[in-house]
Amino acid sequence: MIIGGAALDIAWEDPAKNMEKIADIFDQAFKKHVELLVFPEMSLSGFSLNPEKTCTPYSDSFFDGLVRKTSIAAVYGHVEREESGYVNCASFLSTDLGPVTYGKRKLFTYADEHKSYVPGRQAISLIHQGIEISLNVCYDLRFPELFRENVPAELMVVIANWPSARARHWEVLLRARAVENQCFTLGVNRTGSDGKGVEYGGTKSMLIDHNGDEVEVEKVGELLIWELKDEAVERMRAWRRKFPALEDM
Repeated sequence: MIIGGAALDIAWEDPAKNMEKIADIFDQAFKKHVELLVFPEMSLSGFSLNPEKTCTPYSDSFFDGLVRKTSIAAVYGHVEREESGYVNCASFLSTDLGPVTYGKRKLFTYADEHKSYVPGRQAISLIHQGIEISLNVCYDLRFPELFRENVPAELMVVIANWPSARARHWEVLLRARAVENQCFTLGVNRTGSDGKGVEYGGTKSMLIDHNGDEVEVEKVGELLIWELKDEAVERMRAWRRKFPALEDM
């Protein structure tokens, strides 16, 4: 499977501008034969505590149009309004499945996220091209128990707005989640800076294999491309059988 990551410099609280950027990324991904395209957390707004700006009820229909135009499956970040409040979400959408939506379970209290949003309730996984994929959002990455609930997912996707100041944590935690769960982890982070001056460009998007090694990436502007080869997936599955640590949970 050819996976694309959109390392977007997200325009702060400006959905219209971000929709233009995202449409361009889909066009680039189509030319590069991408089959799954992953966008950062709060793809249309950037990480903001202003749900009046981040809640975009048209997110699903917008991405659905691009998915159907290009036949590229997508994972994207958005905010949904529920009875209990606003939820920071990641959704998967393809031409034959979705949207499958996950609500971020661990809110970033350090930045007062809990004052604007309510947590999701459960792990979410789906099957795409024969690979079980789980959805996770940013701060979730710090909580290994959440990722244990994703098992037996084979590709654990984390969409984020993870600041450069803690870039080393991001890398170490992605590798740890991959090794301990004997899976691939894909972390897709935004770039640039937000409306509060927080810098993100030093936290790179990465695909990590079950051994904790980084998969080679191709860069085409803001589009990153990884090839998740069939033989690499089979090596991961073979390792799970040979060293069945997950059975001891």
